[in-house]
Amino acid sequence: MKKLLSILLVAILALSLCSAALADDQPIEILFWTTRSSGAQATVVNHEVDTFNETIGKEKGIHVTHEAQAGYPEIWAAFSTASGTVAPDVVALGNTYIPYALDEDMLADVTGMEGAEELRANLMSWVLDIAGNKDGELHSFPYIRSTPVLYYNKDIADELGIEIPEQITIEQLEEFGSKAAQYDANGVATRYGFELLQDFGYYNAAWIYQLGSQYLAEEGGSPALEDGTMLKVLSDWRKWIDEGWCRPFDGQKAAGALSEFTAGRLASYINSCSAMAGIVKAAAEAGITLGVAMFPTYDVNNHVAEIGGANVAIVKKDDATVAAAWEFVKYLMSDDAQYFNAINTGYCPCTLTVAENADMQKFWEENPTFKVPFNQLLNAGRGQEIPALARAQDFTKACEVVAGKVIQSKESTPEQGVEELKMEESYIDWEE
Repeated sequence: MKKLLSILLVAILALSLCSAALADDQPIEILFWTTRSSGAQATVVNHEVDTFNETIGKEKGIHVTHEAQAGYPEIWAAFSTASGTVAPDVVALGNTYIPYALDEDMLADVTGMEGAEELRANLMSWVLDIAGNKDGELHSFPYIRSTPVLYYNKDIADELGIEIPEQITIEQLEEFGSKAAQYDANGVATRYGFELLQDFGYYNAAWIYQLGSQYLAEEGGSPALEDGTMLKVLSDWRKWIDEGWCRPFDGQKAAGALSEFTAGRLASYINSCSAMAGIVKAAAEAGITLGVAMFPTYDVNNHVAEIGGANVAIVKKDDATVAAAWEFVKYLMSDDAQYFNAINTGYCPCTLTVAENADMQKFWEENPTFKVPFNQLLNAGRGQEIPALARAQDFTKACEVVAGKVIQSKESTPEQGVEELKMEESYIDWEE
């Protein structure tokens, strides 16, 4: 009996050692959350994950799994309440949500980790001005960052004898938009020259900065409400609408504008560079020669364009998980990954060495429209998450309500809109 027990104990010990050995051979699992759920976005993220798993991941014993969330508000809501194994290890958060995650101490600072300083030196300068990356810290990286550009029908511009430069001014936009518009016998526009969508913090805010003011101050509040720049931005937009050549927006989504553009009923509109691949394809299918210019500026010497999109960050967990996640993030910031993301979507690469990448250079040479946002971010980009204010979105939502009244329904004048914004801003507790 004792002999049998001894044999069983030896067998159990052997099995336990075998199981431990097998466990040690298992890769570290990394859960990656993004909003990239379909189309070109899904193609890119699947390529990133598969390529990493088959190369660096296989070599270092790391396996990444991707899960897509519905949108930036949804991914933040899920992330802020997730815990344990259901929480991601790497997350792509909408840029304006990064400060919230930092306030909750949810993100790992990779300063001091292998390759961190080399990557820091390779980032565009604006990346180091955002919350979490200043004062020697490094919490998040530009993963899918976008900037608005002007998409225009080059065939119409050529017919009018108008050459649109890469850095277009507001004055030049007004000339093109007004001349490109066409009307029926009753004066109703059959072709609009331009459309500005409803995304105040992404579009109009940049014009306020171009005019030398601030959309939001570091300590909260909007200086633009007091110095006349908010009034100018709203007044100019309303003037374009009243003159008949600017199409009133349908909303924030650009599908309606693209449909009008490809149907020949809209000569130009502003949209994110992240949509460029789809717009290029749609314009070609419609037989339209597409032109792309930088976000229009009031001042060529103070060109400012907002940078939206998402940053990727590592979630604070145990050292082994953070180290494994860091290997994946370094891959996402590599020239090869930045290149693949850019050519398949239009999202802007945000590292410096990607401009020296032979594949990237060849692609830009063959598709010059895709280099426009890179040039813009490099020279005029401003992170939309600056300043890092918890109530910034409350003010932006108020601006969009006012824009609806001033531009869409015309129930308010620009002056009334500014007064309404002053009242709404006074209700915001900026210290919250």
